[in-house]
Amino acid sequence: MIKTAGQVSIQHLRGVDIFAGLYDDDLARIGQFCSERTYEAGEYCATQGETTDELHIINAGKVIIEKRLEVTPLNQRVNITTLSQGKVCAWSAVVEPHILTASIRCLDRTQMISIKASTLQRIFRERPMVGYVVMKNLAGVISTRLRDSHIQLVSLIAEIIKQAS
Repeated sequence: MIKTAGQVSIQHLRGVDIFAGLYDDDLARIGQFCSERTYEAGEYCATQGETTDELHIINAGKVIIEKRLEVTPLNQRVNITTLSQGKVCAWSAVVEPHILTASIRCLDRTQMISIKASTLQRIFRERPMVGYVVMKNLAGVISTRLRDSHIQLVSLIAEIIKQAS
């Protein structure tokens, strides 16, 4: 992973799923506190079960959201969904208890925008409407990820039943 310090322009934050509906001055405020990181293909930028304090946004590249299932004797990794530019990941950073519910693996060289959750929370206190919009959008993201997880788990169960028959 290569980290680049400094702020991120509003052009990179426009089109981000959780920032939909924010004004440019709000995006500029958020961008002041963001950094960029580049990950190589196959590299994990977040690992299920770990605690995180940074929200990630895909700026370029693709990642797969991967869930580890440990039900003895069956241990599986399930690919939940593939994400690309403008999608948030590691959203657990802003939702207590801040434990990642899945891993994020880069499918190719991927540039991430990161922001500390504590900084984002401070912006929310300064600008409550920003907090409302972001958290409302985040609820939609979480709902979609839960649906995607459900679909993949049902598929896995069906495959296990088929193999057992």
